[in-house]
Amino acid sequence: MSAGPLLLANIGAEEGDEWRQRSAFGPVATLARLWTALFGAAARSIGPDGIPAAAPASAEPPVFPWLALDDAVHAWLNTAEAKRIAEALERPLAGPTPEVVARVHDKAFAHRTALSERLIPPSLRGRVEILEPELLRESDAAVAQIDAVLSAWPEAAAQRFTLKPRFGSSGRGRVSGGGGRSDTPEIRGALRRLADRGGALLEPWLERTADLSTQLYVSPERNVLLLGTLEQRIAPSGLFVGHQGYVDARGRVHAGDAHDEPLREPAALAAAAAAAEGYTGPCGVDAFAFRTTDGQQELRCISEFNARATVGLVVVGLLKRALPSLKAGIGIAAEERRAFHFALDAPDGGWPAADPRDGLQLVPLWQEGDASHPALLVGRTREEIDTALSVSSERE
Repeated sequence: MSAGPLLLANIGAEEGDEWRQRSAFGPVATLARLWTALFGAAARSIGPDGIPAAAPASAEPPVFPWLALDDAVHAWLNTAEAKRIAEALERPLAGPTPEVVARVHDKAFAHRTALSERLIPPSLRGRVEILEPELLRESDAAVAQIDAVLSAWPEAAAQRFTLKPRFGSSGRGRVSGGGGRSDTPEIRGALRRLADRGGALLEPWLERTADLSTQLYVSPERNVLLLGTLEQRIAPSGLFVGHQGYVDARGRVHAGDAHDEPLREPAALAAAAAAAEGYTGPCGVDAFAFRTTDGQQELRCISEFNARATVGLVVVGLLKRALPSLKAGIGIAAEERRAFHFALDAPDGGWPAADPRDGLQLVPLWQEGDASHPALLVGRTREEIDTALSVSSERE
């Protein structure tokens, strides 16, 4: 009989060993619990010390059929450290090797894929530069190279720019510049840190109007399965806040009419490119809509390839599991869909009272003792959800 999978929630491990310290932080610990619950009753969590928990991750069955009841270690992100932990436990590490993950989780991989598929939006063509870590460790050479790139850009693009670490999560570690020059204390001070994060992408600062993601699964046979598209809620700092979108009576998850179709094919192409490199397992493709300097709207349909589990995967799984209660509560008839809002913690005024008879339903996802209070708020329209959240915040 299978002993069941072991689950290593090394959330944020692309940034190094810091994930161990963050694992006890409220929202991170809550996200880890929600992710492990997707695997069902046979799975157990592994702590940062590599010791499996005594209790199962969940009493529920696995949410997705491909969450096989095996004896492997399933990590949020397959790193060399995750492989060592699996080996110490005498278990295989499920999914791709850390070497494959390192290749395709790199933001440079996403950019090169978009280039090869001719999916770079017009205003960004020729204005994204991949900077190698070796260059960034030589600060004078790096500043000279960055300034040379900026001088070739249109003046408006060079006035505000950003350096994004090639390995990172939730916008952490990026540094901004302006005035068409990079020789500032802030940028010089960040160069070695960016080098330690695998290098950087230099690109113009963009006025985002929507942050989006597509969730996928690559089977061991390298087949790509689309799980859903979502809109992300991102704070001005770049940190993830939550997800929103729509769910229909069959449990299909959509970002919304304006963005859903333009995301699907590019995301599938990115996943297929990663599969060709040897990647298997869940993954996510980040995208965003933005306003150009002349006021036009464009879509960067492949911004990042997340070669790991994602919050979006968790949200799709939670919606799938909650679907029976939503049908019985707020009701979702055939060909109908409902708006939803997910957050890892309650808004400032707390989650609003929600009565399915009034068109709103709250699906609490927290447990007693949780430092944060995640939930799904589902309504007939996004406007009704936004109104309920704003009223709740005003009560504080």
